[in-house]
This record gives sequence, C-alpha cells and structure tokens, in this order.
Amino acid sequence: MSLTPTLAQAWIDRWDRQQEGYLPDREIMFAVIADAVAAKADRPDPLVLDVACGPGSLGARIRERLPLARVIGVDADPVLLELARTAYGFELVDRNLADPAWIAELPTEPIDAIVSTTALHWLYPDQLAALYAQSAKLLRPGGILLNGDDMATRATDIDQLHQAIGTGQLEREGVGDRENWEQWWTAITAEPELATAVAERDDRRWEHPSDSGATYEQHLKLLHEAGFRTAESIWQYGRRRIIAAVN
Repeated sequence: MSLTPTLAQAWIDRWDRQQEGYLPDREIMFAVIADAVAAKADRPDPLVLDVACGPGSLGARIRERLPLARVIGVDADPVLLELARTAYGFELVDRNLADPAWIAELPTEPIDAIVSTTALHWLYPDQLAALYAQSAKLLRPGGILLNGDDMATRATDIDQLHQAIGTGQLEREGVGDRENWEQWWTAITAEPELATAVAERDDRRWEHPSDSGATYEQHLKLLHEAGFRTAESIWQYGRRRIIAAVN
C-alpha cells in the first residue's frame, strides 16, 4: 500500500502542530513571506525556490497566496520529501544544500524568489555564504530572497530577553504542551507506508550543527558580500526574524 495524499497531509498537519510548539507565530511568518513574494513578483506565475523545504509547508502557503506559482523544493530528507511530493505535487530536488552541486539540478530560467524558514541555521557559515552567493546568481534582477529563522545578535544583553519573551508567547498561545520534534519522528518512523523512505533516511548520514550561531549581522554581511543590492529585516519577534534581500 502506497502513501496517499490524505495520509501525507495528515502527517504534515501533525508536523505543523508540533512546529508551533517552538514557533507559535509560524503561520504569520509564512504569511509575511508569501506577501513579500507576491509584492515582488512581476507575474502571476512566479518561479519560487523553497530551499530546505521539509514537507512543503511554506511552499503550500505560497501557492495558496499565488495559485499559479511554480514551486520547486530542495531538501535531503527522503521522508519529508515524500510527504511534500504526495501531498502537494511539488517539483522536488533531492540534494543536500551543503553540497554546492545542488544548483546543477535546477531549471536554467531565472528564479523570482528563493525562500526558507527555520532551516538555514543548519549550515556552517562557509556553507551559508556559498548558498547566498549561489542564490544571487539564480535570482533574476529584482528577485528576492527571504529567510525566516532564529538569529542572535551581537547585543547579548538584549538577546538574552529572547527566552523570556518566547516562554511568555508559548503560554499565551497555549502551545507549550505540543508534541515535540523527537516524538513526531518516533511516530512517523513506525508508519508502514513510509517504510522505504524511513529506511533510506537511516542509510543517509549528513553532518550539520543544530545551530551554526550565525548572527543577524552576519547574515546581512554575507548577503551583501554575495552581491545583493539590499538586505534587511522585514519582520521580527524576539530573535526570530525574516530577512529580505533584493537582487
């Protein structure tokens, strides 16, 4: 029995709920990114690249906002890619972003937007610099890169407020007792329809930090060095930010 769209969507919905236990304003982040893509797109059917796409949650929100958008997702996790493929039918590239050769799998036409949420902290600073440089080459003139993630700053005394702010937000939103990341993965590895993808995931070994520690200021510096014309935050809650960089 193969994975059905209904079952894939159920697992993605469960993924989204557990993610909200870490990011109560995750849907707001998605909406801000989708609005920014729509604002910068010069056509109703923009080509959007979702890097480290996971199960496709962000790409799905962008396509809800722009139904004609062509979304291409890039990720290296076979379980999450199978969920995205089955539930949303996205074009998918199964490549590790830490390998610069991932770019060879993409279409040759200029890309309108490159997006990512809560994923690029897994890249070491040199890998992040390479990704930003590649993104600047992939995007059309005037195209936009949008990265939503947790980003510390050099102002450590202010940065330390992040934990207190985050705890208060979880309590207000009532999501502090959600299933966590480890529990979700334990559950899905027992899903019979994903046995092949789970086995493939177990066979793969990729090293990455849980958080490379790249600060907000470092992100801006790397983006300018990559050739982006402008780069600045367009949304923030505590340390969570969305950086927009225009080519």
